[in-house]
Amino acid sequence: MSYCFGQSSQQATIQGTVSGQDGKPLEFVHVYIKEGSAGTVTNNSGEFILKTKQTGAVTLAVSLLGFRNYTEQLNLEAGEHYDRSITLKEALLDLGNAQITASAFTTGDVESVTLSPIEVVTTPGAAADVFRAFQTFPGVSSVNEGSGLFVRGGDVSETKILLDQATVIHPYKYETPTGGIFGTIPPFLVSGTFFSTGGFPARYGNALSGVLSMQSLGMPEQNTIDLNLGLAAASAQVSTELIPGKLGVNMSGNQSFTKTMFELNGQANQFHKAPSSTDFNINAVYKPSAASTIKAFTYLTKNQVGVTVDEPSYQGNYTGDESNQLYNMQWSYLFDESSWLMKNSFSLNRFSSTSAMGVLDMTEKDETYKFRSDWERPLSDMLKLYTGGEAVHQKNIFTGRVPQDEEILGPDASFYQLDENYGSTRLAGYTELDIQPGYRWLINMGIRTDYYDLSESLTADPRLTVQYQLNKRTNVRVSTGLYHQYPQPYQFNTQTGNPELGPQQAVHYILGFEHENDLLHFRAEAYYKDYDQLVIEDEERQLTNRGYGDARGVDLFLRYSRFLQSRFNGWISYSFLQSERYQPRQTESSMVFESTLSDFDITHNLNVVGKFRIVDMIYGGLNYQYATGRPFTPVVDAYQPSGQNYYLPVEGPVNSKRLPDFHRLDLNLSYYLPLPKQQSITFYVSVSNVLNYKNINDYTYNNDYSNRSPVYSNYNRFFYAGVTANLNL
Repeated sequence: MSYCFGQSSQQATIQGTVSGQDGKPLEFVHVYIKEGSAGTVTNNSGEFILKTKQTGAVTLAVSLLGFRNYTEQLNLEAGEHYDRSITLKEALLDLGNAQITASAFTTGDVESVTLSPIEVVTTPGAAADVFRAFQTFPGVSSVNEGSGLFVRGGDVSETKILLDQATVIHPYKYETPTGGIFGTIPPFLVSGTFFSTGGFPARYGNALSGVLSMQSLGMPEQNTIDLNLGLAAASAQVSTELIPGKLGVNMSGNQSFTKTMFELNGQANQFHKAPSSTDFNINAVYKPSAASTIKAFTYLTKNQVGVTVDEPSYQGNYTGDESNQLYNMQWSYLFDESSWLMKNSFSLNRFSSTSAMGVLDMTEKDETYKFRSDWERPLSDMLKLYTGGEAVHQKNIFTGRVPQDEEILGPDASFYQLDENYGSTRLAGYTELDIQPGYRWLINMGIRTDYYDLSESLTADPRLTVQYQLNKRTNVRVSTGLYHQYPQPYQFNTQTGNPELGPQQAVHYILGFEHENDLLHFRAEAYYKDYDQLVIEDEERQLTNRGYGDARGVDLFLRYSRFLQSRFNGWISYSFLQSERYQPRQTESSMVFESTLSDFDITHNLNVVGKFRIVDMIYGGLNYQYATGRPFTPVVDAYQPSGQNYYLPVEGPVNSKRLPDFHRLDLNLSYYLPLPKQQSITFYVSVSNVLNYKNINDYTYNNDYSNRSPVYSNYNRFFYAGVTANLNL
């Protein structure tokens, strides 16, 4: 069993066998070119054939779980044939390949793939979205049916999103306080990801809860075009090699047209302007030499939506427009095989949004400039060094009108006129070591420092992970670390914020167990996250660092096989969470403070994902989600301010009630039609929320708050269909 990429006469061919030290052939060994995307696996006789258009100096890499990695430098010429007989040495661990991190899931073209791009698009209910696919993993709560990453009791702002070293400041389309409907980066423009729900190393930065780090595609191996047409969108992706082995381009464009889809599913009346989105991505890769790579990534998107609103103080329409731009230039250089690997990047993230609803008519603009430099090198067989730093300048601009009281939205309500401009600068540096002190031990230790000019404070965050290998496939890990996250620049203003705000803080404690073999992957983790100095509302200072709390729980993950590796594959994830936050509550006369559940305390969260080949080229899949209802604060009374024609609510204890439990079952069916020259057409149909479960997202009230009504999810039983063509140019 093997596969290869491309078949032209201009390709170089590497053919051979892989065996163990006992001379027995090894099956499912990953053989690939490090500098490109060409790869294959060995068959049951240990044989492989790898073909590539890449020429010049390349690194042939061979890896299999439980064996030391093998690499060899080759100088390839077009049309030439290279024979190799490779022997892998057994090892419990190889420091250069190990991920010494807690709570992490990786994806990409390596043998430890957790979630590949093809699995993102074939996961029922994920809507071909990276964020939605990761929501089926442990440690991420299902708060609603958007794509927000709520990690271990934290909100979406507590998870940092990176792409090729650049920070994606606004990672969601159709942004809301709970994330958005979709993520911004298409899965097939991503070659790999690192997603951590806690205990991540110093080099991944600072965030209170988690980090999602994505890598864009490398040099294309073939000239290909992928076309997709569905009920709600049409898209195209092109990968082309302009100069073989030197210059390549990956680009994609997407245009959504959701009106027809919502009409067919009987939901068009929810919108006065159906959601629409236009986006364009281009990723150019240039290799001036075998040791150097330059990537230029550009992402542009524009989104619009108009929703019918029914609030106590306003019945009408909400209209939102968003524009998001990300530009990033990255240069990587390997000085020599045993020396420094350098990665430098400069990025610009521009975002603007306009929101209009009643008295609200506001425009927000953000600009973030970032330079980052990362350096790594092996110091010995047992020691690897990482070091680097970054400089970030961020601007927040707000213009327009906002209501003086967020509960009163009518067009005649009192408002503040905004014309605000806030800026900030942050400087950071880190040093980190991977250490292998013994045959079974791995240690990652590091420290990170950040300086933020608005708070005039310097943080120092030590982090440590220790892993012990019980056998080739089983390990236990303990991890702890200090994490800081600074408030947004606008929160330092004198009118509605506090210029004296300091950084928020969390300490992570994690204990984990992991076992993995050829088909099964099991993980169990217990964690405790201690929050302090959280930013909360305050009567005297508007905002203060008085908040504190904690989150504790257990995450379980069981996976069988991978997509197309066997007739059936899938995973089950379960999370148990308990949390507490110190929070304010506004009464009729004053503000009181109480310790209660966090806003996103989802006690039980279960996901069951299964994919299977029904017959021949027909595939089916299911995704069942269950989650405990989200906490909410009930309204227990209302009062009418003197001389006013509206009512204000009197809230009960914060988060003292819960929404009903969340249930959803999604199914999909696809037919894969192979064509000559490794081309294919796939027809697919899906049904979301098959059981038509009426999930409640929130509650709304009449104008005097005497009657409460549920706000149901937009996702009733929902049908979708489309066709995808994968062609070679």
